[in-house]
Amino acid sequence: MKNHLMYCSACDREVRVLITGTPLYEDQAPLRDKELICLEIGSQCTGNLCPLGAESPNGMVARLIRNGVPLDSLNTVTALCPACDQEAEMVLYGNGRAACSICGTAARWAFDHVEPAD
Repeated sequence: MKNHLMYCSACDREVRVLITGTPLYEDQAPLRDKELICLEIGSQCTGNLCPLGAESPNGMVARLIRNGVPLDSLNTVTALCPACDQEAEMVLYGNGRAACSICGTAARWAFDHVEPAD
């Protein structure tokens, strides 16, 4: 995988991306098609399609999962996934949406209130 900075029209700034499936050396044949993975999925992802990777935000999360990319740079919460019924890290992105880090299913994220710390 190769790291790059690319201009994102949705965020109106440069974002970090990975390009998968690229050979490490010139004489290696790639094993699969290249995919672009945005490493800055977040509140600016309000559309149905990423302008860089031509994928929905939850599809972009599925690419992260499939390629074993750590989720530590993304906004996540631990919650019960409504699709796979497992407690998982949910990757949060625009307009109260989230994607399961296990199955990649899209869900709505909402919270009722915030309680003071003890």
